[in-house]
Amino acid sequence: MIRRILFLTCVVSAFAFASSESKDLAFRADKAVQAGKFAKANGLYERALLSSRKESDILSESRILISMATLRTQSLDLKFASDLLLQVRKADLDTNTLAAYYFAWMEVYLEKKNFDKVIELKYSMSEKFLERIPDALRGSILCTAAIAFAGKGDSKNAKKYLKDADDALDGDAPGKLSFAEARVASLLKRNSADSLYQVALQNSIEANRPFMSATILYYRGQNEKDPATAKDYFVRSANAFELMGLSRNQKRASQAAGR
Repeated sequence: MIRRILFLTCVVSAFAFASSESKDLAFRADKAVQAGKFAKANGLYERALLSSRKESDILSESRILISMATLRTQSLDLKFASDLLLQVRKADLDTNTLAAYYFAWMEVYLEKKNFDKVIELKYSMSEKFLERIPDALRGSILCTAAIAFAGKGDSKNAKKYLKDADDALDGDAPGKLSFAEARVASLLKRNSADSLYQVALQNSIEANRPFMSATILYYRGQNEKDPATAKDYFVRSANAFELMGLSRNQKRASQAAGR
């Protein structure tokens, strides 16, 4: 459905049926992220991490670290995100959590525009491995790979991975797919990018995902050729990020707006 739109906590949350203090706190943190309450989510994840260590639950600890890293990636604190992921005990992960771990790294490298590393991580996962994980997570991985290929100017592979992502998502996350399609079109300098961003933005607004909406506005501003319209997108993005307490995101959008 349209309500499933982008980030890792929405895609691979292992805490939907909480059965311990750490899972309950992590589930509440996931909900806070979806609502754009990042400070609250940070606090809940930190408490969840301590609880998982008290419970000696390595798998829960790993999932929480991955969620915390994703949150830091979203807030552009990439050094901290990497440090959190380095704490994950990869050998102790089940298949779904391992896929989430790889995806979290892909997102870090995508923000760094290290497209080669994103693609390397995608290729490290076999087709058999990808078939075993949830459709939403597989679709997210494929969307990210498509964007990375577009960043390298490889339109053929970008198109292929978008198609594979569409097949994986099977219409369940139109906003996510539209955003990936828009990023790909923008990176490849195609005219369809703005209309795709508009579709993604509308889906995000309807799904009540404020972080996603602000992010789309930022990238839409980057794609816009008219300076006045681009500035409007950047200002709206900066204002939204400021209200969410995301200072790095707000600063990036403000600088793009020339404020």
